[in-house]
Amino acid sequence: MAKMVGKSLLGRNVVSDRGTVIGRLTDLSIETLAGKIMMLVIKPGKDIDARFFRLNERGEILIPFTAVKAVKDVIIINEGGIPRA
Repeated sequence: MAKMVGKSLLGRNVVSDRGTVIGRLTDLSIETLAGKIMMLVIKPGKDIDARFFRLNERGEILIPFTAVKAVKDVIIINEGGIPRA
């Protein structure tokens, strides 16, 4: 995957490889020593039941960066790589 400025990703829709709109990217969790993105922090879409996902204390969905398949106008994630609650 090509390098991008993390700030440019914020606000993009996050969609599964099966076409489900998960929500909108609000933040990134970064491992500071290595400078690697560890988690996507996503505000759930209105059609998503967030209880079925791993959530942070603000009710945002946490998805490991390893689930990311592609970054274009939207962020596409491998639905099988999403940890469930």
